[in-house]
Amino acid sequence: MDKVDLALFSPAVRKRLKQVEERKRKAEDDLPRNARALGIEYTPELKADALSIQAAAQIKNDCDQCRYSVTACKDCPHIEKLYIDTMRSNLYLSCEKYERYVRMMRKQREAERLLGESGLGKRFAARRFETFNVTPATKQAYEACVSFCDNFTEDSKGIRLVGSYGCGKTHLTAAIIHRLAEQGIGGVFVVVPELLRAIRKGYNSPDEDADKLVQLTEDAPLLALDDLGAEKPSEWVREQLYVIINRRYENMLPTIVTTNCSTQELVDRIGQRTVSRLIEMTTPYKIAAKDYRMKI
Repeated sequence: MDKVDLALFSPAVRKRLKQVEERKRKAEDDLPRNARALGIEYTPELKADALSIQAAAQIKNDCDQCRYSVTACKDCPHIEKLYIDTMRSNLYLSCEKYERYVRMMRKQREAERLLGESGLGKRFAARRFETFNVTPATKQAYEACVSFCDNFTEDSKGIRLVGSYGCGKTHLTAAIIHRLAEQGIGGVFVVVPELLRAIRKGYNSPDEDADKLVQLTEDAPLLALDDLGAEKPSEWVREQLYVIINRRYENMLPTIVTTNCSTQELVDRIGQRTVSRLIEMTTPYKIAAKDYRMKI
């Protein structure tokens, strides 16, 4: 500490400055012992960090016997001595649990952001694999969706879920969006009839939002097309849908499709060219479960 003319300060400030000077002198005197406690080789250059080394040495024993869990470590009274918010402030001691907690919270916030941008409605925003009812009729599709997430790459082959209303297709699709968001991978969930309406709207009059939606479906790292084939669009809209699917096909972008239709019914509704692309892009899974809503 540079020499200061204490007479320039009030008595209270002078007292405080003397205390700081005494603490620094004590830390410098104890520096060799504190360095050994931290497993640091002592060198005279460490004097500049004597106070930080002292603070680290004083709490190291507590840290070695830490009983806090990862999620509770933020409540440890020593954290504020080592970190300013989430930034490490002491170079001589760190808390692995707290840093894991910080990474976990960042990952959670990123997942929440990605989910907010995914297009999942409120009803399906909470649908996860953990809440899915696995039965003999849904087991194969469920395991395929979990495996898809576990082994996801930017050019993974997609999934086509086929089954009647209420069999769990959309739940599984939402669960995929959730799981990949937790891995930091953003997906876009689109209900196909709504997409077709946006395409028609953009045709009838210029619409920036409609254009953005179409652009998202073409370029998203993962696209989920829910309820494909629910309606038979006009020839022009069918062509625009083909352009979207074909772009993803050419760029090998993973796509999830849910439909109530057989292959032939899809051909009748959206055209053979589009269906042909989807067949090559996705692996089909038939879900023979009954409508769970009708059991309530």
